[in-house]
Amino acid sequence: MCKTIIDKLAWIELKDKSILSTKSYRKEKYYIPGGKRETGETNEQALVREIWEELNITIDSKALHYIGTFEPEAHGHADGIIS
Repeated sequence: MCKTIIDKLAWIELKDKSILSTKSYRKEKYYIPGGKRETGETNEQALVREIWEELNITIDSKALHYIGTFEPEAHGHADGIIS
């Protein structure tokens, strides 16, 4: 089976052994803030924009560090959809 990948970025903020997560109104799952890149955006530009849109927080793109690539099953999508 060929998997479909949804290209998304996430901001992982750790403090006091806890990770920042958010939950949308009427949703059952918590998620790590972030989102999809718009055409022509760098990873940093996309994260800064998404975090502002979701949390109304301005993050410094120079302080971002790549942690890794993760490919979990996308919640609420058909089997084989990775986000």
